[in-house]
Amino acid sequence: MGNLEQYRQLICRILTEHTKIPYSYGNIQHKTIFDREQDRYLVMILGREPVPELSLTATRRVHDCLIHIDIIDGKIWIQRDGTEEGVATELVRAGVAKDRIVLGFRSEELRKDSEFAVA
Repeated sequence: MGNLEQYRQLICRILTEHTKIPYSYGNIQHKTIFDREQDRYLVMILGREPVPELSLTATRRVHDCLIHIDIIDGKIWIQRDGTEEGVATELVRAGVAKDRIVLGFRSEELRKDSEFAVA
C-alpha cells in the first residue's frame, strides 16, 4: 500500500473505529477531526469526568488529543498516540510498510533504533 488516497481512507477508518470504543468513566465522547486538504487527522476526547476527591458530584472538563496523524511527504507521521495497542501496529496490519510510518512522538535518535521510518 502506498497511494496517498489509500492512506487517507485507511487513517479515517482506523480513527473512526477508535471513536466507537467507550470511555471507561465519566461523560466522555471521542470526536474525529479530518482535514484532508492539510492531511491532518485527529481523535479528540471531550466531556466531563468525576473528581471524587473533591465531592461525589464534582466533575472536571476533559479536552485532550488521543490520536494525531499527519501525512507529510507521502509518509504517515504519528504525532500523538494515546492508544493501548498503537496506531502504528494497526497501520502495519492493514498493509502499510513500516518505512512509510514515522513515530513523530519519538525523538529522531530513538526513531533510528526503531523498525519504522526516521523521517
